[in-house]
Amino acid sequence: MPVAIETAKTAMREIFHDLAEDLEEEPVEFTADTKLVDLGVESISLIYLISELQQHFNLEERLFQHLRETERLLVDMQVSDILNGVVAASAGQEVSNA
Repeated sequence: MPVAIETAKTAMREIFHDLAEDLEEEPVEFTADTKLVDLGVESISLIYLISELQQHFNLEERLFQHLRETERLLVDMQVSDILNGVVAASAGQEVSNA
């Protein structure tokens, strides 16, 4: 069964909260429209986020693969792209570059 977008969003908030605690920083606030580049986190933290989402939802490498297949850079993506990627990867959907 596909992961619901709100479930993915909740998991993303928890991961950012845990990351902020580890780095002794304030948690990142975001909406679905927030650009990843505007989150103010290093690219390695974004990779960590994607990896944690994959692990949390047992997606193996499907989320990374899904995001690569969009042929967009992380800096050009929004939070909604990651959330939609979780939903699509959990449903086994192919990427549409239309």
